[in-house]
Amino acid sequence: MSDSKLYLGVEVGDHYMKVALVDASAKKIVKVAVLPVECNPIYDIFLFESTLQLWIDENEIKDIVATSVTVPAKMSIIRKVYVPQEAVANKAQYLKWYMELFTNADVDAYIVDSKTLSGDDSLGYNELVMAVRKEWVDALRKGFRSRMLAPKSLEVDVLSLMNVMDVGEKIKDAVCVVKADFDGVTLAWMRRDELLALRCVSTLSMVGKTADAAYPILADEIVEQMKLAESENAINGVIDVRLCGEMATEDSFVDFLIQKLSGYNVSLIKSFSQLQSDRSVDPINMIYCVGAVGAALNQMEGV
Repeated sequence: MSDSKLYLGVEVGDHYMKVALVDASAKKIVKVAVLPVECNPIYDIFLFESTLQLWIDENEIKDIVATSVTVPAKMSIIRKVYVPQEAVANKAQYLKWYMELFTNADVDAYIVDSKTLSGDDSLGYNELVMAVRKEWVDALRKGFRSRMLAPKSLEVDVLSLMNVMDVGEKIKDAVCVVKADFDGVTLAWMRRDELLALRCVSTLSMVGKTADAAYPILADEIVEQMKLAESENAINGVIDVRLCGEMATEDSFVDFLIQKLSGYNVSLIKSFSQLQSDRSVDPINMIYCVGAVGAALNQMEGV
């Protein structure tokens, strides 16, 4: 392990922390795990660090190059924005102004960041704009006592999914990644280095219902958003659907979704063509922890 360069990715949720440890030197996923917590750890940094430290100690992990955190899209403001050529010189100010247009929140209460998807100075840029609450970023920056575990970055799960598809799969043709968690579903259409469309589906329709009643309803809502993306975002001919998240481990939900997506090629993300997995990595946990793997890849050199 002396030559290992270990990167830790953490996805936070209301009742869990999903973690993934990736060895950059071997291009290998060493460990993944789902750690239960009493509340969303981003609201309780002591709980965040102590839960993570306990897992690190139990697994005798000695050194981590960088820790990265990802949050579900529902915990952020996220938009795909076109920056016209005449605004390129003042792109940051333009994006902040744009944020003020489509939200009634105090923009100063958020950290606004962006990722360039395509474009140049002469044509303008397509930007993925993300905003998360400043208090969360400050807490992650200042609240950790361990220098090794202190997060180097905070991103939204959409970027984590793009990292996984770019680095772990090196996709060329467009795919739709469906990350289905019990507290919300993220749908992202992408090809290499390009986000084509983004949709989210609430899981409130499941509240108070049995699985047999709730799963068909949610599957219908996911399919509805896929059809809307095809018509409103001109997403045509994308039949490769990759499924991950907590609900992707529920066989009955997956069966309902596959039935309603006849004509699509639906597969579970249990492994990656460009990243090895240690033999101890459970494929079911991998389905849970795809976002955490993407977060780990965020800080890796050369990706």
